[in-house]
Amino acid sequence: METVKQTNLVKSLLVLTDFSQSAKNAADYAFNLAAKIKADIVLFNAYSIPDVGYDTWPMKNEGDLSTVSVSKLQEETIRLQGLNTSSPGMAIPQCGFLSSEGGIAESVNEIIEDRKDILMVIMGGGKCKGREDMQFGMEITKILVNVKCPTLIIPN
Repeated sequence: METVKQTNLVKSLLVLTDFSQSAKNAADYAFNLAAKIKADIVLFNAYSIPDVGYDTWPMKNEGDLSTVSVSKLQEETIRLQGLNTSSPGMAIPQCGFLSSEGGIAESVNEIIEDRKDILMVIMGGGKCKGREDMQFGMEITKILVNVKCPTLIIPN
């Protein structure tokens, strides 16, 4: 009888961030969970390029938005790697990051399909307090409905 050889593929937690305090709280939670289950962390930020058809909308260069996203992701990766997980039986998760232009739910599905190692999506979420929170609330709903992976929303 032939058996299938098991590969030691390390699983990853995909942590969505908009660099808010809520997202940092979720990243901290994900880092501690990853340490306990011996998984890695992939931080992800999606940015949108404004429609240039509006005269009053400030125009930004896609390169500028991409550079800011990557810079903030690098800072967050360094912050997470500085967290102490020195308890027995806990691993130190490796942290990586991804950044892309576009919708969050669509991008998350692409990442899950491409990487094949995503165990779970983790993101921050809280009560809507303003217009920006309402927009993010709609993105949370899109993720919960469309993403093909278990999703954990960490409250503030």
